Amino acid sequence: MSAPVLLGIRGLVVALEAGRSLRRVLDRVDIEVRAGEPFGLLGESGSGKTLLLHSVLGLSDAVPGVVAGTARVLHLDLFAGLNRTVAWSPESPDRAAKDVRTWNRRLRRRVASVLGREVTLVPQDPATAFPPYATVGDLLVRAVRRRDPGLTRAEALEAGLDHLARVGMYRTREVARQHPYELSGGMAQRVALALALAPGPALLVADEPTTGLDATLRVRVLHLLIRARDAAGTTLLLITHDTEAARLLCEGVAVLCGGRVVENGPAGKVLDPGGTPKHPYTRMLLEAEQVLAGWKAPPSARPQAGPAGACPYADRCSRTRSRCRAEEPPWVRVDPDHGIACWEVKG
Repeated sequence: MSAPVLLGIRGLVVALEAGRSLRRVLDRVDIEVRAGEPFGLLGESGSGKTLLLHSVLGLSDAVPGVVAGTARVLHLDLFAGLNRTVAWSPESPDRAAKDVRTWNRRLRRRVASVLGREVTLVPQDPATAFPPYATVGDLLVRAVRRRDPGLTRAEALEAGLDHLARVGMYRTREVARQHPYELSGGMAQRVALALALAPGPALLVADEPTTGLDATLRVRVLHLLIRARDAAGTTLLLITHDTEAARLLCEGVAVLCGGRVVENGPAGKVLDPGGTPKHPYTRMLLEAEQVLAGWKAPPSARPQAGPAGACPYADRCSRTRSRCRAEEPPWVRVDPDHGIACWEVKG
């Protein structure tokens, strides 16, 4: 019997206004995260990873936002009953005919029943995401009370200090008296992880947790995420461009390029540098590990959402053919649990 789906996304299309037209930034994305199976959403900066999360959880004010598709988080059908009427098509884009403010308000109200309790988030830049007027202790008390609202402040603070200690924080009482702007980058990461774990979530989302960290601190954060991944009843969703972190932490991964999933499967297959087949974009991400070692120069082209009816990686791929720019590549199952969207790959 398969594990229950904690996050299920089908056919998600998100478009943003560009001048007098709409531009797709996420195109028919399918993602499935099951309980007890840590999952990674992988791609370079600008591929749409964070926007996907924000669009589904109502964290973005982007206009018009979600155009099509379905999304379920735990027991919630997030888009059910919301008005998605949009005067838009890939062939003839136009402005959205949709009450965006009403959409976002209703979506946030719906997500509020699980966000911060059953679903928690470690943001990209924790120090700036925290409210500056609250102390770390205040934040810990709020987080613990989401799980146990009947606790007194003193009881909730003691439980919060225990979570700080679990993520390797020393002098926890001293840290609890500090404000977020007084923390170092590594301390802010640990506090963010403690706050995310305190409610005992079913789904913990870590958004680029290793970005901007030095090598030593990155290793420490990865060890903390391993602990979080292995916490009882908690499943990790890792959003990252760090292929090594995804290989270490995740069982399954989806590779996002230009707003589309181009490869999806077990991390051991998708992120094995010597394994085949690979989507050319996935190979580029794996080769980028060599850039960090100084063996190769980084690619200069910026990620872009590809045009409709084409491969999103066609303009940068060394194996591009005319067909790649004229026809959308098919989804090929190279294994029952491993799929790739590429004309070069044979099933």
